[in-house]
Formats: sequence, structure tokens, C-alpha cells
Amino acid sequence: MEDLQKEADTYHDFLFIDADEATKPPQTMLAFFKAAYHMFNAEFYVKASDDIYLRPDRLAALLAKERPQHKTYIGCMKKGPVVNDPNLKWYESSWELLGNEYFMHASGSLYALSSEVVEALATAKSDSLRMFDYEDVTIGAWMLAMNVKHEDNRAMCDSVCTPTSIAVWDSKKCSGVYSETLFHNHSN
Repeated sequence: MEDLQKEADTYHDFLFIDADEATKPPQTMLAFFKAAYHMFNAEFYVKASDDIYLRPDRLAALLAKERPQHKTYIGCMKKGPVVNDPNLKWYESSWELLGNEYFMHASGSLYALSSEVVEALATAKSDSLRMFDYEDVTIGAWMLAMNVKHEDNRAMCDSVCTPTSIAVWDSKKCSGVYSETLFHNHSN
């Protein structure tokens, strides 16, 4: 941790958040968006997991596009059944509030929120925002409440490397940063 702190002090390239990511992912993401909003003036704020292969240049091109709606939520949108059995993976303790199926929300590995959306989150009283067990569902609930534009972009969740991939989630199919396939697919 000491080496990480030295690098952060030298290059200012790390943001440390005092939150328990393991047990409270939604609170951690809210803390991140609040800190990022107060530290950086950006048009979009991006959450990316560390287990994806990301093309920042393509993500930047996507985010630079003109949009008629300023309150925007971009990601790989999904729906699915709410798990109400505490013995199963992905159990949602607040299942009775949600019904049988989750509303449209972006997968948690990669999504972007416009500055207008992050400003609203950063200035909201923390106890005014409903927290669910999972970060992606919680963010999705907030986006519904804020009436934002949901933008589904499948290039943000490709399972194989393609010339248009923004992110690839199955690292086994996209391993070896210097492999011939990656070089060929991503050289333009």
C-alpha cells in the first residue's frame, strides 16, 4: 500500500475511497461518483471493472458523440429475473420491492454516466437514494428515478475481440495483449 500511495502522491493517478467494496458495492460506487465529480470536470464518468479488456480510444469516441438528451446512461443494458431465494447466488434481499424481473440496467463491468447524472448523484443526500444489494441494479434504479436516456451499446460487452469492440469481457478469448489477433483487430 505504501508504494501505491507514493505513486499516487507523485502522479495523482489514483483515487482512494474509504468504502467497503466487498459488502457494500452500491455505497462504494456512490462514494466514487461523488469524489470524481468534485475532483474532475468531465462530460462523462465511467465505471470499468479491472477484469475487462478496454479500448479507451473507442470508448472516448463513443462518449464524444452528440446526444439530444444530456442526462445519459450508456452501457450493455439487460433485464433478468429477481432472485428471491437466499440460498442462491445473486439473492436480492429487497426482492419484494422489485417484483419478478429487474428493470433495464447496464451490466456492472462497464458503464458511463453523463455529468448531469453524476451531478445529481453527487449532490443528493445519501439517505435519499434507495440501495439494493447489487451496484448495477442500484445504479439502474437511480437512472429510472432520474428519467435518464438509456443507451444500449453492445460493443461495450463483446465476448470476442472485433474491430469495433470497446470492451471484451471474456478475457480467455482476448488474452495476450501482444497477440497477432489483437494487433490485427485493434491496429486501426
